[in-house]
Amino acid sequence: MRQLLLLLLQLTAATALALQPAAAQEIVVAHVGPMSGLLAGNGKANAQGAKAYFDQVNAQGGINGLKVRVVTEDDQYKASETIRLVQEVARRDKPVAFINLLGSANVTEMLKDKTFDKVATPFVGITPGAEALRKPGSPWMFHVQAGDRAQLRKVLSLLATIGLNKVAVVYQDIPFGQSGLGFVDEMAPGLKVDIAARISVPSASEDFKTVAQQLNKTDAKAYLMILTPNSGGAMVRDLRAAGNLTPIYSMSYVSAGAILEKAPLKDAVGIALAQVASNPDSDATSLSRDFRAAMSKFLPDVKERSSMQMIGYINARVTGEAIRRAGPNPTPDKVAAALRQLQISLGGYMVDFTGANKNVGADFVDIGVINHQGKLMY
Repeated sequence: MRQLLLLLLQLTAATALALQPAAAQEIVVAHVGPMSGLLAGNGKANAQGAKAYFDQVNAQGGINGLKVRVVTEDDQYKASETIRLVQEVARRDKPVAFINLLGSANVTEMLKDKTFDKVATPFVGITPGAEALRKPGSPWMFHVQAGDRAQLRKVLSLLATIGLNKVAVVYQDIPFGQSGLGFVDEMAPGLKVDIAARISVPSASEDFKTVAQQLNKTDAKAYLMILTPNSGGAMVRDLRAAGNLTPIYSMSYVSAGAILEKAPLKDAVGIALAQVASNPDSDATSLSRDFRAAMSKFLPDVKERSSMQMIGYINARVTGEAIRRAGPNPTPDKVAAALRQLQISLGGYMVDFTGANKNVGADFVDIGVINHQGKLMY
């Protein structure tokens, strides 16, 4: 009888152990973004910054003892592919978070399709910062960088301060560009900025010769680009080739690298770009130093440093901190809950998601100017 009782106890214990959820063997983070197509430069740069951070974390033993595996898929900057791949990755790999979501049209379609609710997983870091994607957005969306309104206010305020208050706006005829123009029209009167012209260009435009002719007729003191990277680089090229030396300002989505891909350095010097992250070419903050050290150690073959790499690194770092705070068995729900309570300084860059209905974590905006080495000074 005693042996039978012992056997029953052993079977009961074994059954209870089998019914317990298996402990996680790794943590999966997913990145669905444009690794090819028009925004491939930004997508790849985001991925590089994120890889540097997670490689750094894994080299130090992972998060709460678990290694992080990053799943990367190329959506080719096509909204239908973004939706398909996000759902496929969520089902197949069961990530605790997605990072570095990129593209206004893509995110707009995801909101319409209710993709965020379907996968019920936090998305950390969404570009661009169009307010239409933030209000109301989705409770699964966590915007780590300042939005388009904050960028444009910074640029217009600077132009008003330095006396370049007659501005021509060139904007992409897509949701990102249209909403950006709306913010400019809304803010300009209060800042005493006169909008001399509003010129729309098609989504993938790279021919700005006609735009250059239109701008020559405006007598504007400065030009403001609300454009994607390839279009921004093409605009600088065609305006300077036509001999137009009017100051050009842009939102952060056009990088110094995107301009230098199409225009010679002499024509890129002096172009001003709004920035929503710490300077990747500086050692002035501990965040910048950490980023540069991680890039040098884990991606030594990538010599150039860019703001989009820095954004990818920041988004990954915020995600990593939320995962750590979610505990030893993180789930999407636990990570989302940790993000909503996250208030942290990354070393010169404050992130704070606390507060009711707050899904934007930072308000950092600065203006960088391309110097004679092709680097941003700010």
